[in-house]
Amino acid sequence: MSTLTFEFHGRLLRSAGSAERSITVSAPLSLAEALAALLRELPQLEPELARCACALGDRLLLRREQLAGGERIALLPPVAGG
Repeated sequence: MSTLTFEFHGRLLRSAGSAERSITVSAPLSLAEALAALLRELPQLEPELARCACALGDRLLLRREQLAGGERIALLPPVAGG
């Protein structure tokens, strides 16, 4: 078992009710599997999570990428401006 920490930004911060959440997972796993595990704990994020970018450090992740565990993943909702 391993831990993943998700950081919430923008409107996800309000929906999650905190700045971050750590979950315990069986690693290795894909980012898509990790997000599914997060949704089981925070189902209220479902409407927004599909449109979010996921970043590890300064690199954006694809949903198919494998995670080893121990990562800190930033969830970045889309923004609009004018």
